Amino acid sequence: MRAAIQDKSVLHSLKPLEMIAYLRVKGWKQEFEIKNKGSLWALNEDYDVTLPARRELGDYTLRMSEVLRTVAQAEDRSELDVLRDIQTTTSDLIRIRVSNQFAEAGALPLEEAVRFIECTRDMMLAAACATVEKRPVYAKRKSQQAMDYLNHAQMGQTERGSFVMTVLSPVTPELRPAQQPLLPGIEPEPPFERQVTKTLMGSLDSLNSAALGATLISDLGPFQEAVNQGVSANLCDAVVGLSSVGSGDGLDMQISWARTRPIDSGLPERVRFESDTVRVIEEASRMFREFAPLEDYEVAGFVLASERGATDPEGNIRLDAYIDGGMHRVTVQLGPEDYSAALKAHDERKFVTFTGDLVKQGRGYRLQNPHHFKVLKTE
Repeated sequence: MRAAIQDKSVLHSLKPLEMIAYLRVKGWKQEFEIKNKGSLWALNEDYDVTLPARRELGDYTLRMSEVLRTVAQAEDRSELDVLRDIQTTTSDLIRIRVSNQFAEAGALPLEEAVRFIECTRDMMLAAACATVEKRPVYAKRKSQQAMDYLNHAQMGQTERGSFVMTVLSPVTPELRPAQQPLLPGIEPEPPFERQVTKTLMGSLDSLNSAALGATLISDLGPFQEAVNQGVSANLCDAVVGLSSVGSGDGLDMQISWARTRPIDSGLPERVRFESDTVRVIEEASRMFREFAPLEDYEVAGFVLASERGATDPEGNIRLDAYIDGGMHRVTVQLGPEDYSAALKAHDERKFVTFTGDLVKQGRGYRLQNPHHFKVLKTE
């Protein structure tokens, strides 16, 4: 006997537009519309349902229960399975699966669950940042468009079968033009949310391939080449973090594309990371962060030393700054005006701040393209 959905809050949460999108995808046809009340839909001559138009209607949950029951009968599936599909009709669904002794029972220790969610968020943010611009490392200050995406994406219900975290990335339905475009073969750009999920699966696949390639030649090259596909230190860290939640049996990523916006891109729908691959990815992240410039990085400290040639308009200053959990020597080349202001700050023992691209240089760092130079009043 298959389970039936009787929870009124669950039935009320179903949206008419989501149901319409699902019925269309499944081949149902709208027969006629009942003004301000609903519409009649039919599947061949075997099934028909009356779909309510608004959730404010008094019998909304009753009608939705009837719709759900009839659709489940037509598909010879349980109402629960149909409900899950309806809720993801207009969203790309990402599944992240880990295995450990607790996950087999469909549960995780609270601390591991928190880490699982945080790493999932970091993975989605890395994909969103790579959609905006490809970089080996993303600094603390992320693109506003990428941050806005996180507010749009949703955490779905967890699933059993080891432990599965789900992420829903809502995608606007595809609308075909009534007339043929003036330039055949030119497709409109998909919405940003779809671009993010495409970047995610492409970058995960490239990361897996880069790890295998780098292992064969003992070189960072494959990872550096994969940056153009969306691979970054941030993505590496997220994958390593997600793997650490499991028992070392690897990590599975899968995606189901929204039915209302079909995709034919050749992208993989599943990527699996083996445990030995994850160790290579962790090392790649460390090297990315060591050699790649950290863009828009803010450095703050006291000026310790200065150096400028007798005829040079520009000069170098050195200061100690807090970077990656420790104090490090940073060299900054400044123009005449900022250099003079830095010398004055040194004499008056005042704090200075810069923003620029931080590059590893020997045991210290160099801040390139410095801007937003400020001298703080506090001694």
